[in-house]
Amino acid sequence: MVVATCYDLLKSLRGKGENPIGVSQIDPHGWLVLAIGFVVSFIVAYASVAWFMAYVRRRGFAPFAIYRIIVGVLVLRYAARLGS
Repeated sequence: MVVATCYDLLKSLRGKGENPIGVSQIDPHGWLVLAIGFVVSFIVAYASVAWFMAYVRRRGFAPFAIYRIIVGVLVLRYAARLGS
């Protein structure tokens, strides 16, 4: 993930990606905000995965599977209402 993110950022900085941002448009404050966002996102993602893995070790996948089935049915019902 880190390598993919860095590669995407490099493409954007060089102006060859879908959303070129250009180095000249990022000031030091922008780089600081980007770095803080990256670090906070990494910490939250790591904590979320660690919590989920601990949850699965204690209770197994059954509660998660039931939750996903219920949410899937609700999303399909909502999508069907939008289509009609």
